[in-house]
Amino acid sequence: MPALALPTPLAPASPSSFTTPKKTTKTMNAAYPFNKTAADAILRSSDNVDFWVRRSILAEASCIFEDMLSIPQPPPGALDNEDTKDGLPVIRLTENSHTLDRLLRLCYPIDDPEFNTLDELRPVLEAAMKYMMEEATSLLRTRLVKLGHSQPLRAFAIACALDLTPEAESLVPLAYTAHCAFVDELKDISAGVYYRVSHYMAKCSSPKHASGSSKKARPVSIATSILPPPLSPKPTFTPAYAHGENVEAVPQKLLNSPTADVIFRTSDAVDFRLHAPLLSLASPVFRRMLEDRHAERTYDPPDKGSACLGIIFVSEDSATLAALLRHVYPLPRPPPTSFPALKSLLAAAHKYELTSIISDLRPALQTHLPTDALRVFALAHRFNMPDVRAAAARSLLRVSYQELRHCYVEELEEIPAADYFRLLVYHDQCGQAASAFVLAHALAYSGATPSSPGTSPHPTHTHRRANSSDAYASTASPPSSSHRRSPSHSSAPSPADNLRLCAPAQKRGSTCHVFLDERSADAWAHFRRASAPRWWLMYVYKLALVVRNRPHGPAAALDRGLWRSAVGRAAECECCRGNFLPGFREYAEGLGADVERAVAKVKLDIGGVPATVKA
Repeated sequence: MPALALPTPLAPASPSSFTTPKKTTKTMNAAYPFNKTAADAILRSSDNVDFWVRRSILAEASCIFEDMLSIPQPPPGALDNEDTKDGLPVIRLTENSHTLDRLLRLCYPIDDPEFNTLDELRPVLEAAMKYMMEEATSLLRTRLVKLGHSQPLRAFAIACALDLTPEAESLVPLAYTAHCAFVDELKDISAGVYYRVSHYMAKCSSPKHASGSSKKARPVSIATSILPPPLSPKPTFTPAYAHGENVEAVPQKLLNSPTADVIFRTSDAVDFRLHAPLLSLASPVFRRMLEDRHAERTYDPPDKGSACLGIIFVSEDSATLAALLRHVYPLPRPPPTSFPALKSLLAAAHKYELTSIISDLRPALQTHLPTDALRVFALAHRFNMPDVRAAAARSLLRVSYQELRHCYVEELEEIPAADYFRLLVYHDQCGQAASAFVLAHALAYSGATPSSPGTSPHPTHTHRRANSSDAYASTASPPSSSHRRSPSHSSAPSPADNLRLCAPAQKRGSTCHVFLDERSADAWAHFRRASAPRWWLMYVYKLALVVRNRPHGPAAALDRGLWRSAVGRAAECECCRGNFLPGFREYAEGLGADVERAVAKVKLDIGGVPATVKA
């Protein structure tokens, strides 16, 4: 079975990660059985609780503890200090007393503690893995899966964060059922992993997995369903020509400077002869690299001219390094020619802490919004550009919610799932705001007064459901002041004129104006009592549905399908054809602008805690 695509495994713990800095503070002893005077070592927690332990027990449970406890005993009569207490060595640990107590109980020949929540289990599991306690780790991994039945997405995210591949794979089907709810642990996994979990069932039942259109879809394995989508093969290094550039484009001043005192060799074996003082001033990372070069010099003279220069190997290709150095040296700075080149340059600038370059590249990144908004969002989030990130989120409103949910880009592997989740929530909230505004606009149609400005192409009167003799007694005009008639329409009939023109047609039995029946949705219950033009009512109803899924007002209001349907139906009515069609486009444009303003009030909250996201 293929391996699960998980975040980078935990790095090996360094000695400093096991201990805490020395501090002179008041301490207290732990509870039984870690307070016995027969102990031969003391473990001090981060909150200054002393655990009196036996070396032999911990040495059998953990090879890390075996090494830590191999220090010699203090000499007899040694005074108490930060490293000694009652003649025993004191070892400071980074875990708090609650975690350390549970961890040690798993090692001692006593009853194991109970773990009823993931909050209790995770810190102890992390500590057990950190100290390489095999038996304790095995017990806690089994318990993690069991607790995952009640909180599957949290358990799955914890398994991914701790690189527990088997447990993560087993929890995928359950995690899929809960992927619409936000959990804090989403910050510990990549958006790419979350994307694959949220599409687990779709991948298992997608027709793409069937060999023919008439055959049923074949379910795929758990691991396959959450592996990254197949990408084109890449070489071990990214050559310069992959970004649409070439080595010849590298300025000669960076390749053959006679005053150079250091060589940077790229991944595609191009040597840059550079100047250490200039690099040190530009980047603190370059400065540290040059300091290390002085401490341990590496020589690899490809020719006579480089025999006296130290060589520093960098992971970037020649095109990326050349683009980066253009911002360090006084050289022309053409914008990157492609999105991959821009991404590589941003990554290099971030790596070497050249923050000014990241700021300079904001305009270049924004030029990709029309075609690569999701990729721009991911890069802007990764490199801390909140303004560009917000612009990308707004640009994504042009696509439907389902299109956004099904869009995968490799940059999702580089941002937390929690922030990708918030992007989906933002899109959904914008859809709710847009749809609610359109509905409120429709309901306001019959709530205006005759003195309100006449601005809408739809009829400006309402009908009360009553006897036929007074069915056309009341009049109204749309209340929105944003749809005022332009000067070109100043001679158009007034609302009262429209009413008089339409009344004869209505009395002759015209079906243009209708009431909704009792089966209509509750949100549209108002139109069970007040009539509206059939074509206009269908237009705003369909518009509310469109902006709910694709909350971009201007494009939705003038959607070709909605437009043609509304105009065609309005043209069938003698009253509407002459009085309302001439101003309908102006009305639709104004309505779309109003929807846009309503959506603009919704903010992308990266730091907030969203509740759920639409499936």
